[in-house]
Amino acid sequence: MFPRFTKVLVVTDFSPTGDRAIPYAYAIVDVGGEVHLLHLLEHTEVPNPLYAHYTVDDLYNPRKRAKAVAEVEEHLRTLAPKTAAEKRVKTIVAATTAESIAEGIVAEAHRRGVSAIVIGSHGRTGVSHLLMGSVAEQVLREARLPVLVVPRQG
Repeated sequence: MFPRFTKVLVVTDFSPTGDRAIPYAYAIVDVGGEVHLLHLLEHTEVPNPLYAHYTVDDLYNPRKRAKAVAEVEEHLRTLAPKTAAEKRVKTIVAATTAESIAEGIVAEAHRRGVSAIVIGSHGRTGVSHLLMGSVAEQVLREARLPVLVVPRQG
């Protein structure tokens, strides 16, 4: 029998590929379930002085961090499909910071007690994949729950 998904986490980076994953989350969640729509802001708590140059982002300032989170959450609300109400699916939006996007996704999934993760894949290959890795790959390796990877369109 196919497992039931009552709580699903879907992550977007606001790219077309990231946003393309959102309808899949709503498609696999049970009627009356929850979709946790998440965006992670990459942010290290302590800048690494070994880098030749780095800038301290506004996320170090608590007021600016709260403002950034509020703006992101407002944008996330606009991404929930209109059909969510028909399925009686509750949308929970969240923006948070993480030093590692993949680790942040897995931590949020476990913290929220979701039954599956949905994520878009940019499909990097070659040198860019070697240097940057794949967030989707890292999530697949680290998560101990089902992960639906939605490929980029094209």
